[in-house]
Amino acid sequence: MRPWIAVAYSAPVAAATAVFLIYPIGQGSFSDGMPLGISGTFNFMIVFQAEHNILMHPFHMLGVAGVFGGSLFSAMHGSLVTSSFIRETT
Repeated sequence: MRPWIAVAYSAPVAAATAVFLIYPIGQGSFSDGMPLGISGTFNFMIVFQAEHNILMHPFHMLGVAGVFGGSLFSAMHGSLVTSSFIRETT
């Protein structure tokens, strides 16, 4: 297995570790951590936003702008690639 696959999977592993292990330890109780399941996850997100106001954090804003910018560049790249499929006839 190439080392880049392990590097790619390190980001979700780090995120899951932060949400399921680091955050509850920092809050002092594992009952404050994110539960498994849909309704518990949504409740955790609402409470987390109410306590920490994450949507107004500058790094969150930069991340959202990066995701939207990446999708824009991906769409532009895809349109350039697909436009080259059509043969010009003269």
